[in-house]
Amino acid sequence: MRLGLYHVQLMRYYEEVLAQAARNYAFTGDKRWEIRYRAIEPLSDHLLKNAIADTDEKIKPFFVVMYNANVELVKMEIRSIDLVNGGKKEQAIELLESKDYANQRKILAGGLEDFVTKVESAYSHDDLSNTMIPSVQQIIELERKLAVMEDSLKKEKLFAIGELSARLAHDIRNPLSVIKASINILTSKKNVDAKTMETYDRMQRAVERITYQIDDVLNFVKPQVSSLKNTSLHEILASVLARMEIPKTVVITTPPNNIEFVGDVISLEIVFVNLITNALQAINNSGEITISANVKDGKITIKIHDNGPGMSNDILPKIFDPLFTTKQTGTGLGLTSCKTIIEQHGGHIDVDSAVGKGTTFIITIPYRETM
Repeated sequence: MRLGLYHVQLMRYYEEVLAQAARNYAFTGDKRWEIRYRAIEPLSDHLLKNAIADTDEKIKPFFVVMYNANVELVKMEIRSIDLVNGGKKEQAIELLESKDYANQRKILAGGLEDFVTKVESAYSHDDLSNTMIPSVQQIIELERKLAVMEDSLKKEKLFAIGELSARLAHDIRNPLSVIKASINILTSKKNVDAKTMETYDRMQRAVERITYQIDDVLNFVKPQVSSLKNTSLHEILASVLARMEIPKTVVITTPPNNIEFVGDVISLEIVFVNLITNALQAINNSGEITISANVKDGKITIKIHDNGPGMSNDILPKIFDPLFTTKQTGTGLGLTSCKTIIEQHGGHIDVDSAVGKGTTFIITIPYRETM
């Protein structure tokens, strides 16, 4: 094997996958993550050993440092896997969050990243093309197996969510309705002192929060576009905003132009409720939310922008993943439901965000004229 830039990039990939697999196994105990780890670790080790053997004497010390860091990381990761297998998940997580583990990852991941950056800046595009010619058959086969594994994991996760939703609907929603009705009766009584009313308000907000999370799960499990009919953007937004509590400290600007089209009103309302709720949380209930829309080339484009803090680049690729959330009270299913509903309309949803510049969700769906 002639060492090339591609091999170093592959080392970076393996390092990230191994760290993620070990961490996921520590948190979930799912054996598939252990299988993934043990399948890739020998390939990573082999690649680093070859790098030491096949490079020139000037660069060899660098790969020796990388190899030694990898050896220490593997020891800790294998130890964490053994701890999980021994029923000691907390100790496994503690090990993977330790300072020693973080330092070794910094040496390996940081070193490989610096190496790639230096090589890319030192060579022209033509030079680089000549350094990136490895045999990739083994890599392709591994990626195929991992893709099958990822698909299986996703299906099992979705099935588990479906089972959870059924229990939530039966065991929580009905008694929650009783609690909500009881609170309404209490708040309607006369001569309730301010302190007691404040307690009732907190109870009501707690009930609404639980209801919202249940709706998130149910909308995710069965988001169906089942009833296409004539509607308009103004009609949908008016219905959504009428049933949401918008703080007085928030200014929401809706599009001046109304767009009439054919769509599923109920499912599209779910999308707008989720996106506006996310925007309210992003600006901490104080700021501006701007909704704009236009029709061009047979497509409707709707943008929902908030002037909140924005999202970092490491978060953006994950926001539509099931169960991913940055909020303590979130389910991680709201945006996934939005994505599914928009795709069922034949469209797609994207996000544009940067730290300090706010966030814009962009919905694009085919324009179907009213019947």
